[in-house]
Amino acid sequence: MSIKVFIDKYANQIQAMNPKYDVIYEVSKDNPIVFENSAEVRLSMAVIADTHLPNRESAELNLGNTFEDLANSQEKFDAFLMAGDIADYGTNNEYERFFRVLDNQKVVENIFVTMGNHDARFFFKKNCRIVMNKVEEYLKIKTQGKSYYSYDIKGYTFIVICTEKRVLEKAYISKEQMAFLDKELERGTRDGKPVFVMCHQPFAETHGLPEVWKTGDMGEQNDEVRAIMEKYSNVFFINGHLHGGIFEKLPETLNEEKGVYSISIPGYRKPNNFGITDCGVGYYCEVYDDKVVFKARNFLKGENIEGDYTRLEYAIK
Repeated sequence: MSIKVFIDKYANQIQAMNPKYDVIYEVSKDNPIVFENSAEVRLSMAVIADTHLPNRESAELNLGNTFEDLANSQEKFDAFLMAGDIADYGTNNEYERFFRVLDNQKVVENIFVTMGNHDARFFFKKNCRIVMNKVEEYLKIKTQGKSYYSYDIKGYTFIVICTEKRVLEKAYISKEQMAFLDKELERGTRDGKPVFVMCHQPFAETHGLPEVWKTGDMGEQNDEVRAIMEKYSNVFFINGHLHGGIFEKLPETLNEEKGVYSISIPGYRKPNNFGITDCGVGYYCEVYDDKVVFKARNFLKGENIEGDYTRLEYAIK
């Protein structure tokens, strides 16, 4: 088969697999983010997941749209969270593109990132060093060679848990990390404030698992980690991995009595699989004295999204 025949036969199929791969989006300034009650917001953040950044200029520019959209708002954002699968293949140039965007943004002071399975599956040790060195730089903390950490903003605790070894899809969480999670949750919830826990992988039997993906959960330590989280009140578990879009299983209640919830963030770069499938979608969060509100946002285009599960409100217990 000649090169020309190959191109003619397969080029359209390849393009169709990633129809938005090289589209560069523009951010509208017509519909900036506005909080529901700016004067009463105690903490705010923007959350995305699964950038799967390839070594392409378009992907780097599109990631920058998130911070352009935040900059277009009059609201102040205290934190930015990215729930794993930073890169697509875990190569150095993919991380260079991703972190160049974060280095150059001037909107958010506190940046939380973690590895996903795409970051850990091929070059775990190398990529762990890359990611955690950036965590240390952004948050001015020492992670001591670990892939997990915590940090407080305005008296609110953020905890990031992560696989500690190379994985294909799931995560490995050591006893030491579980003890760390337990200790930080106890400390962070002591005064009744909500705590935000981020991990790339979700818990088993949440967000449509296993029907939507037989092997898409946290893995072997799933039950132990979830049991620790459900000991405490007002815990928000933020995860990615599933590329589920906005649909009925995006939010999950893990423990209604204590107020423990799981929120699966849609994938950023590629179209999602269920419900509202748009790429570029994440959530921004407003924390009040008596409630926590998550609102869907298309950061690629600078647009709010209307529909079911685009606004999630939780009373603080």
